[in-house]
Amino acid sequence: MSLSLDRVYRSAGVGVGRDFFARTLPAARLYKRAAGFFSSSVFASAAVAWEEFFETGGRVQLICSNRLSSSDLSALRSAVVDRPRWRRRKWEDMLVSVSSKANTSDFLAWLVANDRLSLKIAVVKTAPRNLLYHEKIGVLLDAAGNALAISGSANETFSAWSANFERVDLFPNWEDDNSKTRCQSIETAFAGLWCNQTDGLTVLDLGQAVLSDLLVESPEGDSAVPTVPAEIVVDRFLTPELLLPPSDVELFAHQRAAIDAWARSQGRGILEMATGAGKTVTALHIASRLYDAIGPGLCVVIVAPFIHLVDQWTKEAQRYGLRPIRCAEGVGRWLAEVGVTIDALNSGARQIASFATTSATMSSASFMAQMKRIRRPILIIGDEVHNYGSKEYASALPTNAQYRLGLSATPTRWMDPDGTKRLTDYFGEVVYRYGLREAIKDKVLTPYRYYPIFVELDEDEFEVFLDISRLLSRYARRDAGDDDLPEGAKSLLFKRARVLASARGKIPLLRAMLSKRLDDDQILVYCGDGSVEGPDDGDLLRQVEAVTTMIGSDLGMRCASYTARTPSARRRELLADFASGAIQVLVAIRCLDEGVDVPSTRTAYILASSTNPRQFVQRRGRVLRRSSSKHRAEIYDFFVAPPSDALTTGHSAFAFAKSLIRGQVARAAEFAELAENGPVARRDVMQVLSKAHLLDTWESADE
Repeated sequence: MSLSLDRVYRSAGVGVGRDFFARTLPAARLYKRAAGFFSSSVFASAAVAWEEFFETGGRVQLICSNRLSSSDLSALRSAVVDRPRWRRRKWEDMLVSVSSKANTSDFLAWLVANDRLSLKIAVVKTAPRNLLYHEKIGVLLDAAGNALAISGSANETFSAWSANFERVDLFPNWEDDNSKTRCQSIETAFAGLWCNQTDGLTVLDLGQAVLSDLLVESPEGDSAVPTVPAEIVVDRFLTPELLLPPSDVELFAHQRAAIDAWARSQGRGILEMATGAGKTVTALHIASRLYDAIGPGLCVVIVAPFIHLVDQWTKEAQRYGLRPIRCAEGVGRWLAEVGVTIDALNSGARQIASFATTSATMSSASFMAQMKRIRRPILIIGDEVHNYGSKEYASALPTNAQYRLGLSATPTRWMDPDGTKRLTDYFGEVVYRYGLREAIKDKVLTPYRYYPIFVELDEDEFEVFLDISRLLSRYARRDAGDDDLPEGAKSLLFKRARVLASARGKIPLLRAMLSKRLDDDQILVYCGDGSVEGPDDGDLLRQVEAVTTMIGSDLGMRCASYTARTPSARRRELLADFASGAIQVLVAIRCLDEGVDVPSTRTAYILASSTNPRQFVQRRGRVLRRSSSKHRAEIYDFFVAPPSDALTTGHSAFAFAKSLIRGQVARAAEFAELAENGPVARRDVMQVLSKAHLLDTWESADE
């Protein structure tokens, strides 16, 4: 800031608003302010400076106590509940409000609704609960990144800026070391407040404060502080739903591009975005923008394939002010509430209604009947949209949904063009793509190293593999035109896959590898769903159980399994313990394939994987989510190989041995392509491909 400023502004012949804020605001682009009291009347003090600040793109991040004047309280509630109406009003029309103290509440509502002023409410946690957040700090930042921190007695009100006897101390970061240090300290303190990481305080987004009925009418400067409830409880039947993006969410460029692409496609389309690239946040921002555009009367229906994903969506949606009714686990738990909510939406008594459901519940007669009753615009969000291409699920998707959004890293259904077409017929074509290469380059995802690990079948296992493969070869000679695979062939494929997934050599090799990292944590192990020999002769255990026992009992690592049999509440506990390090290793089959957020994962051991690209792409995505605790991920991929002599030209089983290797090439090519150690990983796979005379398959897999 190229301004000549004093280090102290004190109301002894000096106006804090006139002589300090009026000079500095026009030079700033971001004003971070925390004050015990805020009133929109502050805009009437230094009105010209405020106008210039906002006209040049300035934004305010404001934190204050929950005590507000009646007019400001009403304006803020209106800004979040009736956001579309305020967004339609023009800036020029609002400028009239700035110069008149009586109309500044309207100006405040417009600023909040248009994301020019982001407001958070700070509440003191400790008893007695009538204590007040009363701090006064701030930071002004210009376009060049210069920061001017302030501290003093002044609140963010007209009285403080123009009438009271106040003091404001300045700490520019471009002057001496002491000033720089104080400036950094205030910036750090504000950042902790903004992220709700300050001991003794709860800091909420404005939308959450409104939904919690936390705002209290109180005259400016009144010292009698009303009591604040000990816990913030949201009651869906007493408070409205909102659609207001959290003020601490900053969209990446690719998310903004995805939102714009969907909007240009008239509100229909599929977003093909790499796992971990922020599809959930993108979708909820789309819902918010849609509500801003069309106004009250919007119904948001979120569909996810599994209950744990529905729970994740519900939790994230609550940050945006939605309170989705959870439609899962028994019609009696949700049917009456859904019916009442739809009646309220249709009648205009509710401005927004939202539901979160599994694909199974979505296709139930009860849920489908309720969806048909909705007479307001519907936005359906299909998470992991590739799951809904079957005839059953596609026919259950609500036809009265005007707005349709599909999300997936892999929207094309593997070997099912008809199912893929059903998806695009309903949701629309893919309107935006953001792949893994771009996500790693943009540092949206974590870079990784890839290690293919080869495990040979023993003679007995290879014989079983050959027997099944020979039987399957008969189906390969079926009459052309018979597209449906017979049940007998499906059964054989399933048996063969289990033989490969449960190869005896995998667990001893995994044990040897983990024995060298007993103190590590954040490790995922993916197992097959078959059985292996237990410690007692003839005793069979599921592979997931054998692996969990080996890691937990034999190696003494803190380990737990995470499977379809794990209750929902226990799953949440396991994920929390895994993230904290209380559990070092999580062993899964398929439940962690799609959607589960485990960003702290550093290492994955894939003992078994199907040939479906969707599965291994999703599994890789679990490991690549960004976390402050990791800078790189590692993937150890167990490949099943035939006995070495079977890869000798002229061996009676050479053709089948080649087919075993060929079925895994696509996965190796996909993983190695973007790995930091890609050339090394490629070399290791090439050595096996060379023996099998399959080098050409690598090039075709890369295409």
